[in-house]
Amino acid sequence: MNHKDKELEVELEPLKQEIGNSKNIKDFDEILDIVGAQGRYQKFLLYAVMCPIAALEPFLTLNTIFMLFEPEHWCQVPGRLNETSLDAWKNSTLPMEIGPDGQLRYSRCSMYDEQGGVTDCLNGWEFDKADYDSTIATDYNWVCEHSHYSTDAFTIAAVGNVAGTILFGQAADMYGRKPIFFLSMIINIFFRVVSIHVPQYVWGFMAMQFLVGSAFPAMFITPTMITAEITDTDYRAWVYSLVWMVWVAGMAFLPYVAWVLRSWYTIGLATSIPGVLVLLYLKLIPESPRWLVSVGKVKEAAEIILQIAKENGTSDKITPAQLDSMLKQLVAKQEKATRVGVWTLFSRKRLALNTVLLTISWSMNVLVYYGITLNTTQMAGNQFVNFFILSIIELPSGYLGGVLADKLGRRWTQVVFFLGCALSCFAAGLGVTHPELYYFNTLCVIVAKFAITLTFLVVYLQGTEILPTPVRSTGSGFASTIASALGIMGPSIVSLGKFHLGAPYHTMGALSIVGMVASSFLPETLRQKLPETIEDASKFGRDNKFWSIVPVNHTDDEKKNGRN
Repeated sequence: MNHKDKELEVELEPLKQEIGNSKNIKDFDEILDIVGAQGRYQKFLLYAVMCPIAALEPFLTLNTIFMLFEPEHWCQVPGRLNETSLDAWKNSTLPMEIGPDGQLRYSRCSMYDEQGGVTDCLNGWEFDKADYDSTIATDYNWVCEHSHYSTDAFTIAAVGNVAGTILFGQAADMYGRKPIFFLSMIINIFFRVVSIHVPQYVWGFMAMQFLVGSAFPAMFITPTMITAEITDTDYRAWVYSLVWMVWVAGMAFLPYVAWVLRSWYTIGLATSIPGVLVLLYLKLIPESPRWLVSVGKVKEAAEIILQIAKENGTSDKITPAQLDSMLKQLVAKQEKATRVGVWTLFSRKRLALNTVLLTISWSMNVLVYYGITLNTTQMAGNQFVNFFILSIIELPSGYLGGVLADKLGRRWTQVVFFLGCALSCFAAGLGVTHPELYYFNTLCVIVAKFAITLTFLVVYLQGTEILPTPVRSTGSGFASTIASALGIMGPSIVSLGKFHLGAPYHTMGALSIVGMVASSFLPETLRQKLPETIEDASKFGRDNKFWSIVPVNHTDDEKKNGRN
Protein backbone atom coordinates (compact mmCIF):
# COMPACT_ATOMS: atom_id res chain seq x y z
CA MET A 1 0.00 0.00 0.00
CA ASN A 2 1.52 3.36 -1.04
CA HIS A 3 1.55 6.56 1.00
CA LYS A 4 -1.59 8.06 -0.64
CA ASP A 5 -3.59 4.87 -0.07
CA LYS A 6 -2.61 4.93 3.62
CA GLU A 7 -3.78 8.55 3.91
CA LEU A 8 -7.12 7.69 2.24
CA GLU A 9 -7.57 4.72 4.57
CA VAL A 10 -7.01 6.98 7.58
CA GLU A 11 -9.59 9.50 6.27
CA LEU A 12 -12.24 6.82 5.64
CA GLU A 13 -11.77 5.02 8.95
CA PRO A 14 -14.16 7.25 10.99
CA LEU A 15 -16.89 6.81 8.37
CA LYS A 16 -16.38 3.03 8.34
CA GLN A 17 -16.66 2.93 12.12
CA GLU A 18 -19.81 5.09 11.98
CA ILE A 19 -21.47 2.81 9.43
CA GLY A 20 -20.26 -0.25 11.23
CA ASN A 21 -21.84 0.95 14.47
CA SER A 22 -25.18 1.61 12.79
CA LYS A 23 -27.76 -0.81 11.52
CA ASN A 24 -27.64 -1.67 7.84
CA ILE A 25 -31.18 -0.80 6.73
CA LYS A 26 -33.16 -1.54 3.59
CA ASP A 27 -35.76 1.22 3.64
CA PHE A 28 -37.17 4.17 5.55
CA ASP A 29 -39.76 2.01 7.33
CA GLU A 30 -36.99 0.37 9.35
CA ILE A 31 -36.11 3.76 10.84
CA LEU A 32 -39.77 4.27 11.74
CA ASP A 33 -39.76 0.87 13.46
CA ILE A 34 -36.99 2.18 15.72
CA VAL A 35 -38.44 5.60 16.59
CA GLY A 36 -42.07 4.46 16.57
CA ALA A 37 -44.52 4.40 13.66
CA GLN A 38 -47.74 4.49 15.70
CA GLY A 39 -46.73 6.61 18.66
CA ARG A 40 -47.96 9.76 20.33
CA TYR A 41 -46.43 11.97 17.62
CA GLN A 42 -48.36 10.27 14.80
CA LYS A 43 -51.60 10.15 16.78
CA PHE A 44 -51.44 13.84 17.65
CA LEU A 45 -50.80 14.70 14.01
CA LEU A 46 -53.69 12.51 12.85
CA TYR A 47 -56.37 13.37 15.41
CA ALA A 48 -55.54 16.96 16.34
CA VAL A 49 -54.33 18.24 12.96
CA MET A 50 -55.38 16.11 10.00
CA CYS A 51 -58.94 15.35 11.12
CA PRO A 52 -59.95 19.03 11.52
CA ILE A 53 -58.42 19.76 8.11
CA ALA A 54 -60.34 16.87 6.53
CA ALA A 55 -63.59 18.10 8.10
CA LEU A 56 -63.13 21.58 6.58
CA GLU A 57 -62.11 20.50 3.08
CA PRO A 58 -65.60 19.51 1.80
CA PHE A 59 -66.78 23.02 2.65
CA LEU A 60 -64.01 24.49 0.50
CA THR A 61 -64.56 22.19 -2.48
CA LEU A 62 -68.27 21.27 -2.66
CA ASN A 63 -69.90 24.57 -1.69
CA THR A 64 -70.32 25.49 -5.37
CA ILE A 65 -72.98 22.79 -5.77
CA PHE A 66 -75.29 24.84 -3.55
CA MET A 67 -74.15 28.27 -4.72
CA LEU A 68 -74.96 27.48 -8.36
CA PHE A 69 -78.28 25.74 -7.74
CA GLU A 70 -80.92 26.54 -10.37
CA PRO A 71 -84.37 26.55 -8.70
CA GLU A 72 -87.72 26.30 -10.43
CA HIS A 73 -88.33 29.49 -12.45
CA TRP A 74 -90.71 31.08 -14.95
CA CYS A 75 -91.07 34.29 -16.93
CA GLN A 76 -91.96 37.39 -14.96
CA VAL A 77 -95.07 38.93 -16.48
CA PRO A 78 -96.16 42.29 -14.99
CA GLY A 79 -99.78 42.99 -14.10
CA ARG A 80 -100.79 40.22 -11.69
CA LEU A 81 -103.35 41.46 -9.20
CA ASN A 82 -103.13 40.52 -5.54
CA GLU A 83 -106.33 38.48 -5.73
CA THR A 84 -105.03 36.44 -8.69
CA SER A 85 -103.38 33.19 -7.65
CA LEU A 86 -99.97 32.34 -9.03
CA ASP A 87 -101.28 29.22 -10.78
CA ALA A 88 -104.09 31.18 -12.43
CA TRP A 89 -101.62 33.85 -13.59
CA LYS A 90 -99.25 31.22 -14.97
CA ASN A 91 -102.13 29.57 -16.80
CA SER A 92 -103.00 32.81 -18.57
CA THR A 93 -99.48 34.06 -19.32
CA LEU A 94 -97.26 30.99 -19.84
CA PRO A 95 -97.43 28.26 -22.50
CA MET A 96 -97.16 24.60 -21.57
CA GLU A 97 -94.23 22.37 -22.53
CA ILE A 98 -92.96 18.84 -21.98
CA GLY A 99 -90.41 18.83 -19.14
CA PRO A 100 -87.35 16.56 -18.85
CA ASP A 101 -89.44 14.19 -16.71
CA GLY A 102 -91.87 13.70 -19.60
CA GLN A 103 -94.66 15.59 -17.81
CA LEU A 104 -96.45 18.76 -18.91
CA ARG A 105 -95.33 21.90 -17.09
CA TYR A 106 -95.43 25.66 -17.48
CA SER A 107 -92.61 26.93 -19.67
CA ARG A 108 -89.53 28.20 -17.88
CA CYS A 109 -88.24 30.30 -20.77
CA SER A 110 -91.29 31.43 -22.77
CA MET A 111 -94.38 33.60 -22.27
CA TYR A 112 -97.35 34.85 -24.25
CA ASP A 113 -96.97 38.27 -25.82
CA GLU A 114 -99.79 40.82 -26.18
CA GLN A 115 -100.91 39.28 -29.48
CA GLY A 116 -101.16 35.79 -27.97
CA GLY A 117 -97.97 34.56 -29.60
CA VAL A 118 -95.11 32.88 -27.76
CA THR A 119 -91.94 34.84 -27.06
CA ASP A 120 -88.87 34.66 -24.83
CA CYS A 121 -89.01 36.12 -21.32
CA LEU A 122 -89.07 39.90 -21.79
CA ASN A 123 -89.01 41.03 -18.17
CA GLY A 124 -86.70 38.58 -16.49
CA TRP A 125 -87.74 35.66 -14.31
CA GLU A 126 -89.42 34.80 -11.05
CA PHE A 127 -87.90 32.05 -8.90
CA ASP A 128 -89.19 29.53 -6.41
CA LYS A 129 -87.65 30.53 -3.07
CA ALA A 130 -88.72 27.52 -1.05
CA ASP A 131 -85.12 26.38 -0.50
CA TYR A 132 -82.98 29.45 -1.24
CA ASP A 133 -83.41 33.19 -0.92
CA SER A 134 -80.83 33.58 -3.67
CA THR A 135 -78.29 31.64 -5.72
CA ILE A 136 -75.89 32.78 -8.42
CA ALA A 137 -78.42 31.48 -10.97
CA THR A 138 -81.22 33.64 -9.52
CA ASP A 139 -79.19 36.81 -8.96
CA TYR A 140 -77.48 36.81 -12.35
CA ASN A 141 -80.12 35.02 -14.46
CA TRP A 142 -78.00 31.96 -15.27
CA VAL A 143 -81.10 30.29 -16.68
CA CYS A 144 -82.57 29.45 -20.08
CA GLU A 145 -80.04 30.47 -22.75
CA HIS A 146 -77.47 31.09 -19.98
CA SER A 147 -78.16 27.95 -17.95
CA HIS A 148 -75.02 26.36 -19.40
CA TYR A 149 -72.91 28.75 -17.30
CA SER A 150 -73.34 26.52 -14.26
CA THR A 151 -72.25 23.45 -16.23
CA ASP A 152 -69.33 25.43 -17.62
CA ALA A 153 -68.26 26.41 -14.10
CA PHE A 154 -68.11 22.78 -12.93
CA THR A 155 -66.37 21.71 -16.14
CA ILE A 156 -63.70 24.41 -15.85
CA ALA A 157 -63.13 23.46 -12.21
CA ALA A 158 -62.58 19.87 -13.39
CA VAL A 159 -60.05 21.14 -15.95
CA GLY A 160 -58.34 22.93 -13.07
CA ASN A 161 -58.24 19.63 -11.16
CA VAL A 162 -56.33 18.01 -14.01
CA ALA A 163 -53.87 20.89 -14.25
CA GLY A 164 -53.44 20.91 -10.48
CA THR A 165 -52.85 17.16 -10.33
CA ILE A 166 -49.97 17.53 -12.77
CA LEU A 167 -48.47 20.84 -11.64
CA PHE A 168 -48.87 20.58 -7.88
CA GLY A 169 -48.00 16.87 -7.96
CA GLN A 170 -44.67 17.66 -9.58
CA ALA A 171 -44.17 20.63 -7.27
CA ALA A 172 -44.77 18.47 -4.17
CA ASP A 173 -42.05 16.10 -5.36
CA MET A 174 -39.67 18.99 -6.09
CA TYR A 175 -40.31 21.43 -3.24
CA GLY A 176 -41.92 19.30 -0.55
CA ARG A 177 -45.37 18.32 0.67
CA LYS A 178 -45.75 20.98 3.36
CA PRO A 179 -45.20 24.19 1.32
CA ILE A 180 -47.37 22.90 -1.52
CA PHE A 181 -50.19 22.03 0.87
CA PHE A 182 -50.26 25.49 2.42
CA LEU A 183 -49.88 27.13 -0.99
CA SER A 184 -52.85 25.14 -2.32
CA MET A 185 -54.94 26.11 0.72
CA ILE A 186 -54.14 29.80 0.24
CA ILE A 187 -54.96 29.60 -3.48
CA ASN A 188 -58.26 27.83 -2.82
CA ILE A 189 -59.44 30.18 -0.08
CA PHE A 190 -58.28 33.41 -1.74
CA PHE A 191 -59.71 32.71 -5.18
CA ARG A 192 -62.95 31.27 -3.77
CA VAL A 193 -63.51 34.51 -1.84
CA VAL A 194 -62.65 36.49 -4.98
CA SER A 195 -65.03 34.33 -7.05
CA ILE A 196 -68.07 35.18 -4.93
CA HIS A 197 -67.49 38.86 -5.70
CA VAL A 198 -67.23 38.52 -9.50
CA PRO A 199 -70.07 36.28 -10.85
CA GLN A 200 -71.38 39.26 -12.81
CA TYR A 201 -68.20 38.89 -14.89
CA VAL A 202 -68.83 35.41 -16.25
CA TRP A 203 -65.35 34.62 -17.52
CA GLY A 204 -63.77 36.17 -14.44
CA PHE A 205 -65.83 33.76 -12.35
CA MET A 206 -64.80 30.88 -14.63
CA ALA A 207 -61.12 31.81 -14.21
CA MET A 208 -61.57 31.71 -10.44
CA GLN A 209 -63.21 28.28 -10.77
CA PHE A 210 -60.14 27.02 -12.64
CA LEU A 211 -57.75 28.30 -9.98
CA VAL A 212 -59.86 26.95 -7.12
CA GLY A 213 -60.13 23.60 -8.88
CA SER A 214 -56.39 23.43 -9.54
CA ALA A 215 -55.67 23.67 -5.81
CA PHE A 216 -57.98 20.84 -4.78
CA PRO A 217 -55.81 17.75 -5.52
CA ALA A 218 -52.81 18.99 -3.51
CA MET A 219 -55.02 20.38 -0.76
CA PHE A 220 -56.71 17.00 -0.38
CA ILE A 221 -53.80 14.60 -0.86
CA THR A 222 -50.64 16.20 0.57
CA PRO A 223 -51.59 16.50 4.27
CA THR A 224 -52.72 12.88 4.40
CA MET A 225 -49.57 11.90 2.53
CA ILE A 226 -47.38 13.59 5.15
CA THR A 227 -49.06 11.61 7.93
CA ALA A 228 -49.04 8.34 6.00
CA GLU A 229 -45.34 8.69 5.20
CA ILE A 230 -44.36 8.71 8.88
CA THR A 231 -46.42 5.65 9.82
CA ASP A 232 -46.05 1.93 9.12
CA THR A 233 -48.18 -0.11 6.73
CA ASP A 234 -50.74 -1.19 9.32
CA TYR A 235 -51.38 2.29 10.72
CA ARG A 236 -51.28 3.81 7.24
CA ALA A 237 -54.54 2.05 6.36
CA TRP A 238 -56.16 3.59 9.45
CA VAL A 239 -54.85 7.04 8.51
CA TYR A 240 -56.51 6.91 5.09
CA SER A 241 -59.71 5.38 6.49
CA LEU A 242 -60.12 7.90 9.31
CA VAL A 243 -59.36 10.93 7.14
CA TRP A 244 -61.88 9.69 4.59
CA MET A 245 -64.56 9.14 7.30
CA VAL A 246 -64.02 12.66 8.66
CA TRP A 247 -64.24 14.00 5.10
CA VAL A 248 -67.60 12.22 4.71
CA ALA A 249 -68.82 13.69 8.01
CA GLY A 250 -67.90 17.19 6.80
CA MET A 251 -69.59 16.53 3.46
CA ALA A 252 -72.76 15.34 5.21
CA PHE A 253 -72.85 18.49 7.37
CA LEU A 254 -72.45 20.87 4.40
CA PRO A 255 -76.11 20.72 3.21
CA TYR A 256 -77.27 21.67 6.71
CA VAL A 257 -75.13 24.82 6.52
CA ALA A 258 -76.54 25.66 3.08
CA TRP A 259 -80.11 25.03 4.28
CA VAL A 260 -79.69 27.37 7.25
CA LEU A 261 -77.95 30.20 5.37
CA ARG A 262 -80.12 30.12 2.18
CA SER A 263 -78.05 32.78 0.36
CA TRP A 264 -75.28 31.80 -2.06
CA TYR A 265 -73.10 34.73 -0.97
CA THR A 266 -73.36 33.86 2.71
CA ILE A 267 -72.81 30.18 1.95
CA GLY A 268 -69.69 31.06 -0.02
CA LEU A 269 -68.19 33.18 2.75
CA ALA A 270 -69.20 30.88 5.61
CA THR A 271 -67.69 27.81 3.94
CA SER A 272 -64.49 29.49 2.71
CA ILE A 273 -63.28 31.85 5.45
CA PRO A 274 -62.94 29.10 8.13
CA GLY A 275 -60.27 27.54 5.92
CA VAL A 276 -57.94 30.29 7.14
CA LEU A 277 -57.83 28.42 10.47
CA VAL A 278 -55.75 25.74 8.76
CA LEU A 279 -52.89 28.23 8.52
CA LEU A 280 -52.64 28.02 12.32
CA TYR A 281 -51.26 24.51 11.81
CA LEU A 282 -48.22 25.82 9.94
CA LYS A 283 -45.81 24.99 12.76
CA LEU A 284 -47.55 21.76 13.76
CA ILE A 285 -47.37 20.05 10.37
CA PRO A 286 -43.88 18.72 9.61
CA GLU A 287 -42.32 18.21 6.24
CA SER A 288 -42.31 14.56 5.25
CA PRO A 289 -38.95 13.14 6.39
CA ARG A 290 -39.37 10.42 3.78
CA TRP A 291 -39.48 13.10 1.07
CA LEU A 292 -36.50 14.92 2.62
CA VAL A 293 -34.46 11.73 2.38
CA SER A 294 -35.55 11.25 -1.24
CA VAL A 295 -34.00 14.63 -2.14
CA GLY A 296 -30.88 14.12 -0.02
CA LYS A 297 -31.76 16.55 2.81
CA VAL A 298 -30.37 14.35 5.56
CA LYS A 299 -29.98 17.04 8.23
CA GLU A 300 -33.58 18.26 7.97
CA ALA A 301 -34.93 14.70 7.93
CA ALA A 302 -32.89 13.80 11.00
CA GLU A 303 -34.27 16.76 12.96
CA ILE A 304 -37.86 15.65 12.36
CA ILE A 305 -37.14 11.98 13.07
CA LEU A 306 -35.41 12.84 16.34
CA GLN A 307 -38.45 14.94 17.27
CA ILE A 308 -40.68 11.93 16.53
CA ALA A 309 -38.44 9.78 18.75
CA LYS A 310 -38.63 12.37 21.53
CA GLU A 311 -42.44 12.56 21.44
CA ASN A 312 -42.75 8.77 21.23
CA GLY A 313 -40.31 8.17 24.08
CA THR A 314 -37.81 6.26 21.94
CA SER A 315 -34.86 8.66 21.99
CA ASP A 316 -32.78 6.05 23.81
CA LYS A 317 -33.08 3.62 20.88
CA ILE A 318 -31.06 5.64 18.38
CA THR A 319 -28.31 8.26 18.53
CA PRO A 320 -28.05 11.22 16.15
CA ALA A 321 -24.86 9.70 14.69
CA GLN A 322 -26.55 6.36 14.02
CA LEU A 323 -29.55 8.07 12.45
CA ASP A 324 -27.32 10.22 10.25
CA SER A 325 -25.51 7.13 9.00
CA MET A 326 -28.76 5.29 8.27
CA LEU A 327 -30.18 8.22 6.33
CA LYS A 328 -26.99 8.51 4.29
CA GLN A 329 -27.31 4.82 3.42
CA LEU A 330 -30.82 5.43 2.10
CA VAL A 331 -29.67 8.42 0.07
CA ALA A 332 -26.84 6.36 -1.44
CA LYS A 333 -29.25 3.56 -2.38
CA GLN A 334 -31.63 5.99 -4.05
CA GLU A 335 -28.85 7.46 -6.15
CA LYS A 336 -28.14 3.98 -7.51
CA ALA A 337 -31.80 3.29 -8.30
CA THR A 338 -32.76 2.87 -11.94
CA ARG A 339 -34.60 5.83 -13.43
CA VAL A 340 -38.24 5.05 -14.19
CA GLY A 341 -41.18 7.05 -15.48
CA VAL A 342 -44.59 6.78 -17.12
CA TRP A 343 -42.98 5.09 -20.12
CA THR A 344 -41.94 2.22 -17.87
CA LEU A 345 -45.61 1.33 -17.38
CA PHE A 346 -45.77 0.37 -21.05
CA SER A 347 -42.41 -1.37 -21.30
CA ARG A 348 -43.92 -4.87 -20.87
CA LYS A 349 -47.06 -6.26 -22.48
CA ARG A 350 -48.80 -7.48 -19.31
CA LEU A 351 -47.77 -4.44 -17.30
CA ALA A 352 -49.13 -2.19 -20.05
CA LEU A 353 -52.39 -4.16 -20.17
CA ASN A 354 -52.87 -3.96 -16.41
CA THR A 355 -52.08 -0.23 -16.48
CA VAL A 356 -54.71 0.40 -19.18
CA LEU A 357 -57.35 -1.71 -17.41
CA LEU A 358 -56.65 -0.03 -14.07
CA THR A 359 -56.89 3.41 -15.70
CA ILE A 360 -60.23 2.57 -17.34
CA SER A 361 -61.63 1.24 -14.07
CA TRP A 362 -60.36 4.31 -12.19
CA SER A 363 -61.83 6.67 -14.79
CA MET A 364 -65.26 5.07 -14.72
CA ASN A 365 -65.25 5.33 -10.93
CA VAL A 366 -64.48 9.05 -11.09
CA LEU A 367 -67.12 9.79 -13.73
CA VAL A 368 -69.93 7.89 -12.03
CA TYR A 369 -69.09 9.01 -8.48
CA TYR A 370 -68.78 12.65 -9.55
CA GLY A 371 -71.91 12.40 -11.69
CA ILE A 372 -74.09 10.99 -8.90
CA THR A 373 -72.82 13.64 -6.48
CA LEU A 374 -73.52 16.54 -8.85
CA ASN A 375 -76.88 15.14 -9.93
CA THR A 376 -78.38 15.54 -6.45
CA THR A 377 -79.59 18.96 -7.65
CA GLN A 378 -81.87 17.25 -10.20
CA MET A 379 -83.27 14.56 -7.90
CA ALA A 380 -86.87 14.82 -6.78
CA GLY A 381 -87.47 15.80 -3.17
CA ASN A 382 -85.46 18.01 -0.87
CA GLN A 383 -81.99 18.76 -2.25
CA PHE A 384 -80.43 19.10 1.19
CA VAL A 385 -81.79 15.78 2.46
CA ASN A 386 -80.74 14.04 -0.76
CA PHE A 387 -77.19 15.37 -0.48
CA PHE A 388 -76.98 14.35 3.19
CA ILE A 389 -78.17 10.79 2.51
CA LEU A 390 -75.86 10.33 -0.49
CA SER A 391 -72.97 11.58 1.64
CA ILE A 392 -73.54 9.57 4.80
CA ILE A 393 -74.11 6.34 2.84
CA GLU A 394 -70.38 6.36 2.09
CA LEU A 395 -69.55 5.34 5.67
CA PRO A 396 -71.09 1.83 5.61
CA SER A 397 -70.00 1.47 2.00
CA GLY A 398 -66.37 2.06 2.87
CA TYR A 399 -66.52 -0.38 5.79
CA LEU A 400 -68.16 -3.14 3.75
CA GLY A 401 -65.71 -2.55 0.90
CA GLY A 402 -62.77 -3.27 3.17
CA VAL A 403 -64.41 -6.46 4.49
CA LEU A 404 -65.43 -7.82 1.08
CA ALA A 405 -62.11 -6.98 -0.55
CA ASP A 406 -60.42 -9.20 2.04
CA LYS A 407 -63.02 -11.97 1.79
CA LEU A 408 -64.21 -12.10 -1.80
CA GLY A 409 -61.11 -10.57 -3.35
CA ARG A 410 -60.47 -7.24 -5.02
CA ARG A 411 -61.47 -8.24 -8.54
CA TRP A 412 -64.88 -9.78 -7.86
CA THR A 413 -65.79 -7.14 -5.30
CA GLN A 414 -65.12 -4.54 -7.98
CA VAL A 415 -67.07 -6.46 -10.64
CA VAL A 416 -70.13 -7.22 -8.48
CA PHE A 417 -70.55 -3.66 -7.23
CA PHE A 418 -69.89 -2.06 -10.61
CA LEU A 419 -72.74 -4.27 -11.84
CA GLY A 420 -74.88 -3.26 -8.87
CA CYS A 421 -74.23 0.40 -9.63
CA ALA A 422 -75.10 -0.11 -13.31
CA LEU A 423 -78.40 -1.88 -12.56
CA SER A 424 -79.36 0.76 -9.98
CA CYS A 425 -78.59 3.59 -12.42
CA PHE A 426 -80.59 1.96 -15.21
CA ALA A 427 -83.54 1.43 -12.83
CA ALA A 428 -83.36 5.05 -11.66
CA GLY A 429 -83.19 6.23 -15.26
CA LEU A 430 -86.35 4.33 -16.14
CA GLY A 431 -88.32 5.32 -13.05
CA VAL A 432 -87.29 8.95 -12.66
CA THR A 433 -89.97 10.12 -15.10
CA HIS A 434 -92.68 8.59 -12.90
CA PRO A 435 -93.31 10.83 -9.86
CA GLU A 436 -95.26 8.06 -8.13
CA LEU A 437 -92.00 6.04 -7.96
CA TYR A 438 -90.19 8.75 -5.98
CA TYR A 439 -89.13 6.52 -3.08
CA PHE A 440 -88.06 3.71 -5.40
CA ASN A 441 -85.98 6.10 -7.51
CA THR A 442 -84.33 7.61 -4.45
CA LEU A 443 -83.49 4.13 -3.18
CA CYS A 444 -81.93 3.23 -6.55
CA VAL A 445 -79.69 6.32 -6.47
CA ILE A 446 -78.66 5.57 -2.88
CA VAL A 447 -77.73 2.00 -3.86
CA ALA A 448 -75.78 3.31 -6.87
CA LYS A 449 -73.83 5.77 -4.67
CA PHE A 450 -73.20 2.99 -2.13
CA ALA A 451 -71.86 0.70 -4.86
CA ILE A 452 -69.65 3.24 -6.65
CA THR A 453 -68.14 4.41 -3.36
CA LEU A 454 -67.25 0.81 -2.58
CA THR A 455 -65.63 0.25 -5.99
CA PHE A 456 -63.71 3.50 -5.57
CA LEU A 457 -62.15 2.15 -2.38
CA VAL A 458 -61.16 -1.06 -4.16
CA VAL A 459 -59.61 0.67 -7.18
CA TYR A 460 -57.34 2.70 -4.88
CA LEU A 461 -56.33 -0.57 -3.24
CA GLN A 462 -55.66 -2.19 -6.61
CA GLY A 463 -53.53 0.77 -7.64
CA THR A 464 -51.15 0.10 -4.74
CA GLU A 465 -51.00 -3.66 -5.35
CA ILE A 466 -51.07 -4.39 -9.09
CA LEU A 467 -48.24 -2.09 -10.11
CA PRO A 468 -44.61 -2.94 -9.26
CA THR A 469 -42.76 -1.06 -6.53
CA PRO A 470 -40.54 1.13 -8.81
CA VAL A 471 -43.56 2.62 -10.61
CA ARG A 472 -46.32 2.17 -8.03
CA SER A 473 -46.63 5.87 -7.27
CA THR A 474 -46.09 6.87 -10.90
CA GLY A 475 -48.71 4.40 -12.12
CA SER A 476 -51.33 5.46 -9.58
CA GLY A 477 -50.65 9.09 -10.44
CA PHE A 478 -50.99 8.34 -14.16
CA ALA A 479 -54.32 6.54 -13.69
CA SER A 480 -55.60 9.29 -11.40
CA THR A 481 -54.60 12.02 -13.86
CA ILE A 482 -56.31 10.32 -16.80
CA ALA A 483 -59.39 9.75 -14.64
CA SER A 484 -59.42 13.43 -13.66
CA ALA A 485 -59.11 14.42 -17.32
CA LEU A 486 -62.10 12.27 -18.26
CA GLY A 487 -63.91 13.61 -15.20
CA ILE A 488 -64.22 16.87 -17.13
CA MET A 489 -67.18 15.22 -18.86
CA GLY A 490 -69.00 14.74 -15.54
CA PRO A 491 -70.88 18.08 -15.50
CA SER A 492 -71.89 17.58 -19.13
CA ILE A 493 -73.33 14.16 -18.30
CA VAL A 494 -75.37 15.71 -15.50
CA SER A 495 -76.57 18.52 -17.80
CA LEU A 496 -78.23 15.88 -20.00
CA GLY A 497 -80.91 15.84 -17.31
CA LYS A 498 -82.16 19.19 -18.57
CA PHE A 499 -83.38 17.36 -21.68
CA HIS A 500 -84.41 14.06 -20.07
CA LEU A 501 -84.14 13.28 -16.37
CA GLY A 502 -83.19 9.68 -17.06
CA ALA A 503 -80.31 10.48 -19.45
CA PRO A 504 -77.61 11.03 -16.76
CA TYR A 505 -78.51 7.75 -15.05
CA HIS A 506 -78.53 5.76 -18.29
CA THR A 507 -75.13 7.23 -19.16
CA MET A 508 -73.68 6.45 -15.74
CA GLY A 509 -75.12 2.93 -15.95
CA ALA A 510 -73.32 2.39 -19.26
CA LEU A 511 -70.07 3.76 -17.82
CA SER A 512 -70.41 1.36 -14.88
CA ILE A 513 -70.67 -1.55 -17.32
CA VAL A 514 -67.44 -0.39 -18.98
CA GLY A 515 -65.78 -0.27 -15.56
CA MET A 516 -67.11 -3.72 -14.70
CA VAL A 517 -65.69 -5.26 -17.88
CA ALA A 518 -62.28 -3.60 -17.42
CA SER A 519 -61.99 -4.61 -13.76
CA SER A 520 -62.98 -8.20 -14.53
CA PHE A 521 -59.74 -8.66 -16.48
CA LEU A 522 -57.49 -7.22 -13.78
CA PRO A 523 -55.44 -9.79 -11.83
CA GLU A 524 -56.50 -10.71 -8.31
CA THR A 525 -54.14 -9.32 -5.67
CA LEU A 526 -55.66 -10.72 -2.48
CA ARG A 527 -53.02 -12.73 -0.60
CA GLN A 528 -50.65 -12.52 -3.55
CA LYS A 529 -46.93 -11.86 -3.57
CA LEU A 530 -46.99 -8.39 -5.04
CA PRO A 531 -44.69 -7.45 -7.92
CA GLU A 532 -41.48 -5.84 -6.68
CA THR A 533 -39.75 -5.41 -10.05
CA ILE A 534 -40.72 -4.64 -13.63
CA GLU A 535 -39.94 -8.26 -14.47
CA ASP A 536 -42.33 -9.45 -11.75
CA ALA A 537 -45.04 -7.21 -13.19
CA SER A 538 -44.57 -8.70 -16.66
CA LYS A 539 -45.73 -12.04 -15.22
CA PHE A 540 -48.19 -10.88 -12.57
CA GLY A 541 -51.65 -12.42 -13.04
CA ARG A 542 -50.51 -14.57 -15.94
CA ASP A 543 -51.86 -17.78 -14.37
CA ASN A 544 -55.18 -16.34 -13.17
CA LYS A 545 -58.30 -18.03 -14.53
CA PHE A 546 -61.12 -15.63 -15.39
CA TRP A 547 -63.83 -17.39 -13.35
CA SER A 548 -61.53 -18.19 -10.44
CA ILE A 549 -62.57 -16.82 -7.07
CA VAL A 550 -59.86 -18.37 -4.92
CA PRO A 551 -56.61 -16.48 -5.64
CA VAL A 552 -53.62 -18.33 -7.06
CA ASN A 553 -49.86 -17.91 -6.68
CA HIS A 554 -49.86 -17.74 -2.88
CA THR A 555 -46.59 -16.96 -1.20
CA ASP A 556 -44.70 -19.82 0.38
CA ASP A 557 -45.43 -18.52 3.85
CA GLU A 558 -49.14 -18.47 3.17
CA LYS A 559 -49.07 -22.03 1.87
CA LYS A 560 -47.22 -23.18 4.97
CA ASN A 561 -49.82 -21.50 7.15
CA GLY A 562 -52.60 -23.18 5.21
CA ARG A 563 -54.20 -19.96 4.00
CA ASN A 564 -56.54 -20.16 1.03
